[in-house]
Amino acid sequence: MISFLDSKELRKEAEAFALKAGNGKYAIISAHDRKGKPVTIKASGDERPGFVPPCFDKEAYDATLSAYPERKDLLASLFTYHRWDGKAFSPDEAEDHPILRAADYALRHKLEMTGIASFMINDGHIIYEESLPDTLWKMLGLRFIYADESIAVIDKDAGLLSAPGKGDEKLDSASYRFHRLFPSSPECCFTHRLDMDTSGLLVLALTKEAHRNVSMQFEARTIKKEYEAILTGMLEEDEGTIIASMRLDTDHRPLQIIDEIYGKKAITRWKKLGTENGNTRVRFFPETGRTHQLRVHSRYIGHPIIGDRLYGIREEGQRLMLHASYIELNHPVSGQRISFSSPSPF
Repeated sequence: MISFLDSKELRKEAEAFALKAGNGKYAIISAHDRKGKPVTIKASGDERPGFVPPCFDKEAYDATLSAYPERKDLLASLFTYHRWDGKAFSPDEAEDHPILRAADYALRHKLEMTGIASFMINDGHIIYEESLPDTLWKMLGLRFIYADESIAVIDKDAGLLSAPGKGDEKLDSASYRFHRLFPSSPECCFTHRLDMDTSGLLVLALTKEAHRNVSMQFEARTIKKEYEAILTGMLEEDEGTIIASMRLDTDHRPLQIIDEIYGKKAITRWKKLGTENGNTRVRFFPETGRTHQLRVHSRYIGHPIIGDRLYGIREEGQRLMLHASYIELNHPVSGQRISFSSPSPF
């Protein structure tokens, strides 16, 4: 498979490349410059003419740092990869991988990446990499599960906003980072949101048409979503359905409250997955998509989600134990039903 952006053109280029290249590890990135001119970036496991050379020499960094320890900050800027926001990347996290060299070149030259292929060649046979280095996702600022010319699916980290909030301090978000990587995407590229404290699958759009299509699927409730969570205490039943109307607590924003008179109907199905240290791991199947629905419904039944700072108790260093683990939707162009999953990080 081609990781990140899967394009037929890039596959053809990689396969043609495999016929004439020697054995080794390679990476190809297709991109556009600011004028829309196509650019191809190639990197190999060693230094070859016409390929992006290694941009990080760990041995040279260590030797120079040993000789000039007081110049660590300067060295960090000389011996690091670029990040999505242009800042220096920690030398301690650097890896030697062709895909990192190619991505670094694209970021340094402000190129809009349209495809990434990372593969090995063995006697003319091409083997695509199933997984890419964690450093690449840190460089790009997002962990991509899937992407094509219309949509992308990322695995959002807990603590990252889905979309910018009010004020410059809340500008950094999944959609902001995505739009920085792909300036031709809609500025409001998010098709739905996850709470900042919730990790998991988030669908972003690369075109206005795709954004409109997926957003309408969410409104029509034809998109299937599942979450995994750990609730405080022991649930006696193996499964159940929570039906409790909700609304915004206007006196204590952004809190949501149960209100059967003025609230909007909210439905959550759940299934017990097991017990851990006196708590219960569950899978949620929300049938509606109200703000904070799973968190409010969990507290409503007397078992708030562990680490919930709004509706339960969060201990120091603890995260919200809620993860968007599965999503199923119609592709906005082909109409084909597609699905993605992400294992719980806790």
